[in-house]
Amino acid sequence: MALGSGDEQAGTRSERQTYRRRRLMDISRLLPVLGALLLALPLLWPEASSHPAARGGVSMSAAIIYVFAVWIGLIAACFVFSLAVQRWADHWTGGPDEASGAEDG
Repeated sequence: MALGSGDEQAGTRSERQTYRRRRLMDISRLLPVLGALLLALPLLWPEASSHPAARGGVSMSAAIIYVFAVWIGLIAACFVFSLAVQRWADHWTGGPDEASGAEDG
């Protein structure tokens, strides 16, 4: 076969799609773990009033703001991830137009 033939390009495309699918699966496994770690992080922060010699403690209001910011960030990340998965699934299966055309005919 000649270099750059259609068979080699199809194999490369399939490998690329498989690679992207695996990366999306990795993200889907990593996102809950990352969220749990980020939400547990305030447990390690020193309290502002726990010890008189403690300087630079974090107030409860700052910790609550952090928790809600992480929560909103996780919602946004899940939304972006779902759009990426939907786009990948449409591309992999041929798109929503072909699926609706197959049902009509």
